[in-house]
Amino acid sequence: MKQHSMEPAVTAGLSIFEKACGYCGARFRVLVSHVPDHDSPEEYACPECGKRYQTEAALEPEVHLLRPRADGKDDRYQETMF
Repeated sequence: MKQHSMEPAVTAGLSIFEKACGYCGARFRVLVSHVPDHDSPEEYACPECGKRYQTEAALEPEVHLLRPRADGKDDRYQETMF
């Protein structure tokens, strides 16, 4: 009897998703390559403010700006220690 896993099967390919930056409000599209058994945590950054995010991928994700930042500022995100 075949058992069914609750986790989706990972297949080689590409996933694409849109993200709104939690710091500046910019909207961007992220392209992520997947290879079974080779995905690992990979970072990508908001193209407007530099805030870093993480996803599982085989290679560094590709990021494309869709809408510029919405907060009217031009500062860069700075990670805090706390």
